[in-house]
Amino acid sequence: MNAAAYARYSTSRQQHNSIEYQLAEIRRYCKEHEITIIATYTDEEESGTNTDRPGFQAMVSAAARGEFEAVVIYDITRGSRDVGDWFSFRKSMLMLGVQVIAATQNLGDITNSNDFLVELLSVGMGQREVLETRQKSINGVAVKARQGAFLGGTPPLGYDIVDGAYVVNPGEARVVRTIFELYGAGKSYNDILAAVSGAVGKRGRPLGTNSLHSILTNERYVGVYTWNKRKVKLFRKWAGGAPNPACVRLEGAIPAIIDSDTWERVQKRMSDNKRNASNKAKRTYLLSGLIECEACGAAYVGHTSTNSKGFETRYYVCGNKYRTRTCKAKNINADELEAFVVQQLKMYLLETDFEAEAQRIADQVNHSAPDLKEERAELADVTAKINNGLKAILNGMDIPELREEMDKLRVRKSELEDIIGRRTASREPVKPEDIAAVFQYAVERWDTDLPTIIKQHVGKIYAHTDGSCSVNVGVHINGCGGRI
Repeated sequence: MNAAAYARYSTSRQQHNSIEYQLAEIRRYCKEHEITIIATYTDEEESGTNTDRPGFQAMVSAAARGEFEAVVIYDITRGSRDVGDWFSFRKSMLMLGVQVIAATQNLGDITNSNDFLVELLSVGMGQREVLETRQKSINGVAVKARQGAFLGGTPPLGYDIVDGAYVVNPGEARVVRTIFELYGAGKSYNDILAAVSGAVGKRGRPLGTNSLHSILTNERYVGVYTWNKRKVKLFRKWAGGAPNPACVRLEGAIPAIIDSDTWERVQKRMSDNKRNASNKAKRTYLLSGLIECEACGAAYVGHTSTNSKGFETRYYVCGNKYRTRTCKAKNINADELEAFVVQQLKMYLLETDFEAEAQRIADQVNHSAPDLKEERAELADVTAKINNGLKAILNGMDIPELREEMDKLRVRKSELEDIIGRRTASREPVKPEDIAAVFQYAVERWDTDLPTIIKQHVGKIYAHTDGSCSVNVGVHINGCGGRI
């Protein structure tokens, strides 16, 4: 029997030797039972509470391709500590005809009621252990939170962490105070960014509009410490972000940078602006998401400016220029660009023979192949390295480090083969009549659904550094991966 070996350990507090020990036991078991290991998959510092692990997913993909007849693990807990995930895995392997074997446990037939019950109790005990450990960890962290201790991550701009406590960073605090004072005085985000030009956040990136919003809504600047404010993750999965009733909130627990009057003035303005924004009619930007900056590669965003006389002008602005001032690309007048694009699209539709163009596009799409040059090149390189490693082992260079590297290469080889296989799988051919229907829709709905027509017929718009643009007009074919 050919089999794949799988090993996992959970956290950085465990040693890499844990993997080696598991694999040694798996090899011993396979040798005693005349099972040949043809592939090895591992996950290091990966939780067993979900199956979103690179090595595990690569193993499942290889099993689906029929590369082996069995999967051998050390015990159930190495496969999963979640009852639902474990039996979902067991069922999928059963459907593929792949046997699941534990080197230190007796796994029976999950279609047999008694075997299923024994296995359910075993994996259930593993999940219970995880839940107990998790609760103890949460309780321990909650005790530290009630003391106002720093619990990891990146501190807000204006603070450093010394011996686990928040300490004001004078230079950064001046920037924070400037931001609050200017916003409280009615200044715009653009004015504020200009005033603190050159300032960077804790991660070394220039401050942008998103940074300002985060700073202006952070209660820590008035000395309020919060922990576990929202339900963000549960077992490393998104939990919705709802308010958490177990939140810890301590006033005066950390040194304040902003006084309460400034804080209240800023919060009132933000609340008023939010209310005004919700009441204001949303402006439409027909080309949102289609314009790419030639200088930095960022997408352009819509922006409206108002002059001293109250006249508004719509622009498309480079995203990096708008948020972080790290690009100097010229703004594009939205009215002028949209009028030009609409006119060009109208001419294209008037001059095009829909049936002939639909046939041409269908032929081009149906005979095109996905661009997999990089993946194929890497696969060739990985395969060559595996072959060289095998030659080295056959020539007597059988050392643990080499075998470990070989295992990693085999995992990557399986991943690449899976990627190439999925992207080269047969797809439904594009029908000329479906493309012709897109043309017909544009003609019939020109006056009532121009935004959709723009998205269907306008490809990338490249904004050049001199302020000019290149526009690609055609048809967007869903499922073919590009505009023609």
